Amino acid sequence: WSAFVLTPADWEHVKDMHAVISDANNVQKCFSAEKHPTLWHVVPVLEELQTSWEAKKADPRYKPCHPAIECGLAKIRKYYTQLDDKPVYILALGRSTDHVINSY
Repeated sequence: WSAFVLTPADWEHVKDMHAVISDANNVQKCFSAEKHPTLWHVVPVLEELQTSWEAKKADPRYKPCHPAIECGLAKIRKYYTQLDDKPVYILALGRSTDHVINSY
């Protein structure tokens, strides 16, 4: 069983991977709602995720995670490109403002 023992350095890598995965998990939570619209969250939440992952990609501590982070950033860029082609997201931003204003 000694082959399966994790060293302190291994545990640090696990913590780093957990931090990267947690960023994506937090984004997913922003889109999970049953009682209010969440489409308007798309742009600000993707920007927040992109900023977080770009910082981790620049940090040598996360070097083992860099390939996965780059794949995630490529996916975010793909979605941003699609946002340019679909005005529904911009309309959703306006509607979310109406929703907030009308609730007061």
